[in-house]
Amino acid sequence: MKNKLLKNTVYSLLALFLFSVASCDGDDDLPSGPSIVVNSFCYGPDAASSFFSVEAYNNRVVESGVNIYNTKAIIVDNGITEVNGELTGVGILVSVDLFGNRNQNFQSGNYIIGDTELVGDVVVSYFIDYDSSLMNNTGIIIESGNVMVTPYSSGYAIEIDGIDANGDRFHGIYLGEVSELN
Repeated sequence: MKNKLLKNTVYSLLALFLFSVASCDGDDDLPSGPSIVVNSFCYGPDAASSFFSVEAYNNRVVESGVNIYNTKAIIVDNGITEVNGELTGVGILVSVDLFGNRNQNFQSGNYIIGDTELVGDVVVSYFIDYDSSLMNNTGIIIESGNVMVTPYSSGYAIEIDGIDANGDRFHGIYLGEVSELN
């Protein structure tokens, strides 16, 4: 009886060991996706061009209609800096106008890209050659897609995924603090 119990215990432990080894094999059927890269934006034909964002800024919330509040976010590369509440320099700039229903910066949620200024909408454009010394910088409007805003640590995650006026994809995620401009 004692031998039979010992034999069953050994077989059970061996089966458990084999099961754990076989089930931890790296043969999952799920494909592995690309890693998520933050503070990088891709744009242009085949999204072949890219830039790294280094800062984001915002203006004060403005009531743009009855119970419609606009928060303007500006995401920039390392060519543009803030000096005394003003942006200076030459580089890439992304303008994001979020429309929410509360007098609050960056209401979290999914915003729909378009040209209307209703609650839940966002207007996005990007300037690949922004120059703060010029009065008439010409940007490229993103016509469709969405923007996801999520609080993160002491800042925000702002993910933009859209199609611009040229029919090209624009995609990127800014992750970090957003400083207020005066």
